[in-house]
Amino acid sequence: MVENTIQAIKETEAKADAVVREAESKYREILDEAAKKAEALKSEQIQSTKQKAQSDMEKAKEKGTQDLDSAMSEIRKEVAALKELAQQKHDAAVNLVVSELI
Repeated sequence: MVENTIQAIKETEAKADAVVREAESKYREILDEAAKKAEALKSEQIQSTKQKAQSDMEKAKEKGTQDLDSAMSEIRKEVAALKELAQQKHDAAVNLVVSELI
């Protein structure tokens, strides 16, 4: 009877050890899987952030080009207006000089 009890205790201890080993194994698997998922998520986030930064940079460059083109267009208009005004002033000055000479 005592031998049966001792045997039952040993079997229970063996089962408990097996459960502990299995739990530790599952723990390591879960931990490894979590680490892999975290690394994958980190990589995805880095890639997503890089793509967004690239997209934002391209948009900013495009806007800068548009703003520059718009400014250059305005400058060309102003230059043309100034040239026209200068030509008118030149013509008026020539006419004044010619009329003074005559």
